[in-house]
Amino acid sequence: MKMSRLHHVPVAAAILAAAGISLSAPAGTKARGPAAPAPSRQSAATAAATPAQVAARVQEAIRASGLAADAVGVSIRDVATSALVADARGGTSMVPASNMKVLTTGAALHVLGADWSFRTRLLRDGERLTVVGDGDPSLGDPALDGARTTEQLMDGWVAAVRAAGVRRVRELVADDRILDREFTHPSWPADQLNASYCAQVAGLNIHENLLGFVLAASGGRPAVVRTEPASSWVSVETGRATARSGKGTEQTIGIARTEDPWRFSLRGNMKAVPAQPITACVQDPPRYFALYLADRLRAGGIAVDAVRTAAPSDPAATGADAAPPIERTLAQVIAECNTESHNLYAEALLKRIGAARSGRPGSWTNGGEALAAAVDERLGSGIAARALAVSDGSGLSRDNRVAPGLVTAWLASMARDPKLSAPYLASLAVAGRTGTVAKRFPTLDAGTVFVPCKTGYINGVSCLSGCVGRPGAVPRYAFSVMCNDLSKARNDVAKAKDLQERIVMILAGAL
Repeated sequence: MKMSRLHHVPVAAAILAAAGISLSAPAGTKARGPAAPAPSRQSAATAAATPAQVAARVQEAIRASGLAADAVGVSIRDVATSALVADARGGTSMVPASNMKVLTTGAALHVLGADWSFRTRLLRDGERLTVVGDGDPSLGDPALDGARTTEQLMDGWVAAVRAAGVRRVRELVADDRILDREFTHPSWPADQLNASYCAQVAGLNIHENLLGFVLAASGGRPAVVRTEPASSWVSVETGRATARSGKGTEQTIGIARTEDPWRFSLRGNMKAVPAQPITACVQDPPRYFALYLADRLRAGGIAVDAVRTAAPSDPAATGADAAPPIERTLAQVIAECNTESHNLYAEALLKRIGAARSGRPGSWTNGGEALAAAVDERLGSGIAARALAVSDGSGLSRDNRVAPGLVTAWLASMARDPKLSAPYLASLAVAGRTGTVAKRFPTLDAGTVFVPCKTGYINGVSCLSGCVGRPGAVPRYAFSVMCNDLSKARNDVAKAKDLQERIVMILAGAL
């Protein structure tokens, strides 16, 4: 297990301040590095400024935001020194939403190492084939596999098995024991567990643990043309769905799970055929993986007699590789996790570092312990206990708590790390250019100001954390703007986003 420990002793006092211990005002703090001319598209109000001026402008932005003072937490640090530049309740633990991924992905790099890769193996031992999972959340994800479909991915394995002369498999085993089998977090919203962002998390995952249903109209009713991936054992009830397109009708078509994990039900009205497949979350992903691979083996002319998932008491899988392992680099996974805010990826990463650190199946509990340990190793012993509570890795749980000051200390530590900074910063969405912030910051000159950052939103919560600097250079500032207890009636989410963008523009002008 490759560990990276970096410079936490010189900044321990600053980090303790971020955790709410003897938090002091940042006035007079000097930022390192020469000032640069403000980009031509920045307003005169954000011309190059001293740290004290930045702090004053941030405080004014908070006052002018229209948000309650106790709903906002802001921390800004000089990356080079980790010294506070501006602070407003930065030591207060808050709900981070998807800003939790800033910590989870960094901890994965810290614990596993920048060169680490997921490896999913297919082992042959006599007439038994065993798929040994590694917790990879990306297998068969169209976003990463491009033109290669899930069928083609698995058929590559089938071709290798067939080339070895295998024509019958007595038993196909899915060994997902690298992670536990608590597939759904207990604090996720119970009424949203079929939504794609609540996909189950397992040691063996495929196609984002989602089934896509391609619909068409048939005889005045909706019909399922096919599933993606093709799953011959899956059935769909359509009797509760309609396909009315007259005046006053609405598009409400959806797919629901039933008590039978392989039977689904169409619900609602299909006013128009959806342009994209509608999705449902797979229940028991390791079992689905095993059934799916068995289906592909049979389609390739290889008989499969029995299919099961590994029992807890089974010995570790043995045998030779029946096909080349499927590998995915950690850098690719954290990039998809952060840029697209992919919850399944974050949860798999959290559990995987729990497995790496504990030597036991990864869980939300030991994953949270591994993340807290990484925070202490990078920032100073005891920091996690004072400013962090880990419930899950994605931020979907409302039980996570993080102080904005801890987030900026973490960002500064990662940005200074000679081994981890490049993949870490590259994983974040870039303001005005990519991912969840591609259409935000319309006045930012993205050609001269580099803002890698991470959004976060759940009901009543809006957050933005990241760095501000020049392209190709170590960022100057780390920032975190967390807004909680937001009122829909008062349009607080829009106000929070405006505040986040204003603070970023203040920092851009201060370069």
